[in-house]
Amino acid sequence: MKVRRALALLAVLLLAAGASWLDLNAAGKAAYARGDYASAEQLFRQALTVAPDEPEAHYHHGVALTHLRRWAEAEAAYEKALTLRPPAGLAAAAREGLRAVKPLAQPRALAAPAEEPAAARPRARPPRVELPPDSVPVRRRGGNWFVEVVLNDTQTSTFLVDTGASACAITPELAEALGITPDPAEPPVLVRGVAGTTWGRRVTIPSVRVGEIEARDVIAFVLPLPGMQGILGNTFLSRYTATLDPARAVLVLRPH
Repeated sequence: MKVRRALALLAVLLLAAGASWLDLNAAGKAAYARGDYASAEQLFRQALTVAPDEPEAHYHHGVALTHLRRWAEAEAAYEKALTLRPPAGLAAAAREGLRAVKPLAQPRALAAPAEEPAAARPRARPPRVELPPDSVPVRRRGGNWFVEVVLNDTQTSTFLVDTGASACAITPELAEALGITPDPAEPPVLVRGVAGTTWGRRVTIPSVRVGEIEARDVIAFVLPLPGMQGILGNTFLSRYTATLDPARAVLVLRPH
């Protein structure tokens, strides 16, 4: 709380001193790197009062709003950034952020009344298929595949399977639940994630288990992941011959 008040005071002082939007933007990124997303959002918002037509400020504001789960405001921020003709890299990041938050920003439609209660309609139950130990069921959501992951034998989470990701990733909330704290002496790393380019903190997860397959001491990055809990990337997958079989909806993990 004291840090947040200090950052709020810093924003006021910077504005009073006629600071540029770059100064406020830098202060916002520093707050974001520390995980203080509320203060980062305030600082980015102050930057926009100085430079309302700067696409990078709108994009960073959208990233902070995304982590605060203010989906509709984040959607508007990404859309505004795109209307200001940003550079190609920033435009790609804004489109990624917009794609991630857009489904979450839509109000839930009221379900139409059913002609017959669902419980009254008999439904055939498909036969249960036993999978081999090296195969794990995955679920499709949109155009992506997700799998259940057990972390440190205590926490079960749903991770995006991303064979193109160089490393695994977890949200700050999941890291806190696991009791994993980034080393304060190790600087944050700029990572391209689902919300665009953002700052992440490198950590080591003692145990990651997918089905009956377990890997120890898996490198991951702590960063905001809108709409998901984690990413199963190549710091886990590259330890195996990993094959995603969409036809059977399974992830096959075989030792090299």
